[in-house]
Amino acid sequence: MINKDLSKKLIHTTLTLNSTTLYTTENAQLVHLINNLNCSELISQELGLINASKTLIGSIPLTSSKITNFNLLLYFMKKTIHNSDGSTDLVTVITITDAEVNKTLILSVLKKITDKYVEFRLDMENNDNQGKAKSGEFKLYMNQIIKFEEMHYDSNQRIYNYGSINGRGDRDGSTSPSANDVINPNQLLLANEEVEEVRNLMLDNINKLLHRGDKIHLLVDQTDRLTNSSLVFQKRAQSIKKKMWLSKTRLMIMLIAGGILLIYLLLGVECGLPFFSQCFHH
Repeated sequence: MINKDLSKKLIHTTLTLNSTTLYTTENAQLVHLINNLNCSELISQELGLINASKTLIGSIPLTSSKITNFNLLLYFMKKTIHNSDGSTDLVTVITITDAEVNKTLILSVLKKITDKYVEFRLDMENNDNQGKAKSGEFKLYMNQIIKFEEMHYDSNQRIYNYGSINGRGDRDGSTSPSANDVINPNQLLLANEEVEEVRNLMLDNINKLLHRGDKIHLLVDQTDRLTNSSLVFQKRAQSIKKKMWLSKTRLMIMLIAGGILLIYLLLGVECGLPFFSQCFHH
């Protein structure tokens, strides 16, 4: 009975945001069946390495001297959330199960919890006044998703096992396809997450290029304005230089004319104005 329950149900599930635990749910009956099982401690020991790695989906075998007679695995799924202010948050959903639990069931649960949290968070941001009051409701959603998938395990087992290779022929005598020719649901989920991550990276790079293009365009405009200002300054400088030359020239002419007039007057006093007749007569 213990092995049957373990092979169809999730023992412990945790959702963390930037390595901070937000929501936790567990099957208390299964936890008590396994002596010395501290799920929170096991997850905290692996969470740092999980978030530091580039792997979006994976599993880690749990080995502990306190846990005997059970083969447990820790599954995780990560997703990066881009916020409106340009920052990013890392959502990590982790679950502990028996190694006999169908992998597609686990991945289906993890993906639905991740997608539901993204939707739930967006709804809280849009309804900021009720956000804090509704934050505790997500644990109920987690329980609902897990219970729904576990209840429908038997009916969905054919879908979960689609693409699996058993090495035997079908009832009609046809040979099962080789492992290289079949994409199973596990690979499909993994590929879907990787494509989504690549898509987000591409969008981020495109936004950076567009932002860089705007900066280049702004730099070109500033350069054009600086060039125009330089030309205007050069023309004004030439105009001022010409005015100063004309003023200097007029001043020199006036000084020369004044000097000539002064000499004429001095000579005229001695020799008689206006034609210096006295000097010429002598």
